[in-house]
Amino acid sequence: MFEQIKNYLKNINSNKRAFLFSLFKTQSLILKIIIITLLVILIVPLLMYAFPIAKYVMIAIIIFFIFDIVVRSFGNSVLTYLVTLVLLYFLVYKYLYLTTGALIFYFFLSAGVMSVFVWGTSKFSKK
Repeated sequence: MFEQIKNYLKNINSNKRAFLFSLFKTQSLILKIIIITLLVILIVPLLMYAFPIAKYVMIAIIIFFIFDIVVRSFGNSVLTYLVTLVLLYFLVYKYLYLTTGALIFYFFLSAGVMSVFVWGTSKFSKK
């Protein structure tokens, strides 16, 4: 697999015009999925940097996501709000773009795992 990546990177330098087409024509499916996933994970923080409204939307999503996780862990108490504030300081104020990439990866991972479960249950329930 690493040899395929090395050969692909050499081909990019020789033929810059058709590198995206050659990616989808010659590479294995798992490599295509990994590259597209990494591109999407990197595009979202770039969009946040370019468009401030996207940044605010992602901040709101992260805030609700963190609060939901903390409430499920600690219940509804003062400790919940303290832990939420500490996590929000580090994950939203200090490391927003890293947190956004991790959250997008988590969404992809959870959707992918759930699609496998749905496919598997639908496959076996037809018997």
